[in-house]
Amino acid sequence: MSEIAILLLAAGESRRMGAANKLLLPVDGEPLVRRTARILASLAGARVTTVLGHEADEVGAALAGLDVAVTVNPDFAEGQRASVHHGLVHAAAADSYMVTPADLPRLTEADCGALIAAHDSAPHGAVTVPMRRGPDGPERGNPIMLSGTARDDVIAGGINLGCRGLLDRRPDLIHIHTTLSDGFFVDIDTPEAYAVETGASLPASAS
Repeated sequence: MSEIAILLLAAGESRRMGAANKLLLPVDGEPLVRRTARILASLAGARVTTVLGHEADEVGAALAGLDVAVTVNPDFAEGQRASVHHGLVHAAAADSYMVTPADLPRLTEADCGALIAAHDSAPHGAVTVPMRRGPDGPERGNPIMLSGTARDDVIAGGINLGCRGLLDRRPDLIHIHTTLSDGFFVDIDTPEAYAVETGASLPASAS
């Protein structure tokens, strides 16, 4: 069985959510970050490293009892690229790497399994990206997966996984996982998105 190192990005400041930290908001009865981490930790052969930053103590506490490692990125305010780099440096060596933001409320174990299978069929060195055709054109989703070679390029600064132009700039690297599953494409960035997803307003303590 191949080993997969999963990088869970949970360091951001959730600025569009206002005063709330979206990763601590309840989804299906548990903090969003815990829901995502629990699903990832259940995958066979996977080792999860969670990158913390903003409100690291609170987010880390939400992960208590789960089989996940944590590391704190002191440069989290520099953006997602800094957290990706930090996490890949600190993740365990593996055959493949999955990189995912923590705010995916519909992501399932089945979604992750399908992505892993797609990556297993990709050419050596590829970056596997979930895609679907949306009303305004192609949509890129998360998580994405990369090989050890691509991981080394990211660490060396050769690939910016946080860049929306990745598909245009490096089409030679991309292996597309075509999927209709909302799990890859629905995230929570605003109070309005949280209300749509959960049918609830922000808790009073987070408003």
